[in-house]
Amino acid sequence: MRSVGIEDMSAYLGLASVEVNELFAVRELAPERMANLMMVRKTVALPGEDVITYAVNAARPLLARLTPAQRESIELLVVGTESGLDLSKAAATWVHRLLDLPRTCRLFEVKQACYAGVAALQLAVAHMATAVVPDARALVIGCDVPQLARGSMAEPSQGAGAVAVLVGPEPGLTRPEPGAAGYCAFEVADVYRPTPHDLIWDSDLSLLSYIDCLKSAYADYVRRRPGTDFLADFTHLAFHTPFPGAVKGAHRSLLRSLTRLSPKEVTADFERRLTDSLRYPAQVGNAYAATALLALLSVIDHVAPDPDPVRVGLFAYGSGCSSEFHSQQLLPAAGRPWRNSGTAEALESRVQLGVAAYDRIADACEKLWPGVPHHQPDLGMIKEYAAESRAPESLIVLEKVEEHRREYAEIGRAR
Repeated sequence: MRSVGIEDMSAYLGLASVEVNELFAVRELAPERMANLMMVRKTVALPGEDVITYAVNAARPLLARLTPAQRESIELLVVGTESGLDLSKAAATWVHRLLDLPRTCRLFEVKQACYAGVAALQLAVAHMATAVVPDARALVIGCDVPQLARGSMAEPSQGAGAVAVLVGPEPGLTRPEPGAAGYCAFEVADVYRPTPHDLIWDSDLSLLSYIDCLKSAYADYVRRRPGTDFLADFTHLAFHTPFPGAVKGAHRSLLRSLTRLSPKEVTADFERRLTDSLRYPAQVGNAYAATALLALLSVIDHVAPDPDPVRVGLFAYGSGCSSEFHSQQLLPAAGRPWRNSGTAEALESRVQLGVAAYDRIADACEKLWPGVPHHQPDLGMIKEYAAESRAPESLIVLEKVEEHRREYAEIGRAR
């Protein structure tokens, strides 16, 4: 088997955001729970945006950096999402066309709640490791644009986003360690969505399942790699982040089960190894299948460069549930200022919305749901916000839905 890894990553995290503390206040949610979220703001999807536009807009900067030969070498496209548009047709089919990828390409969609992005990544790594063509590559996109659970405790943490990952034989960012993964899966009704309109969420059960899976998946990792020391062997950690406070609680619970560290030492370990992974998620919210990949990108963009490869422990969890803990080698090129992905600047330049404007946008977006036969979004807002924010030179948007057929268009950034 050949050695493969992550060659490049890029993200699309929206053009607008709302402050989480303002949303808490207007919704009259329990203020003491605000501190537990540890969130700053969250991305707000706009009319004319759906999971396809997010996925395509995330991947386009990455593809623009490829040579024609490298682009032609992409023979696998996997989209991980729980915001699928069709019960039969994969979201990857639209993405494949809009990105103009080669026809000699295998494509499909992976669904397993928030685990889907990392599941897609692992499938792509395994496929590329056994590819016959020497320079074969895979494009993986984790993406979700959730239907908002307005007025509930879930709403402040619901974001939107997409992260694109290029897997190939010339990794510049990370290299997965072969066989270094542990798993945990069992059926549980913590979160499920039986229709496009229903989100049934047991928050306490979901957090308990998340912690159970972290402990069990890590134990399975150690079973496969005896002698692993959680404190010494992972320089950085990146966990799926439904909200940063959930990560802090799960990390504390895991350390209590493995060590005799004092509360002060547990906090110091969290700040040393997990803080960098939370910088982007705290600004975006839960982007479901994209979130664990976003946490990894946050590590890559924020850690200080190291002359030697260092190990990152990545934990992914998807409600229902399936999870894994695996490790990757963070390569020396990662974290250097000259390869910054531009994600931090894009997040900072998003248009800041008040809650009233956020509600008007949410009202408009509620009319677009998987299965809607007809829809005509007002694209004025996305054009306006693209001009105000650090958007790409052009964006793919949903132009209309007619007889269930979604039609997409490209808009330029006005100057």
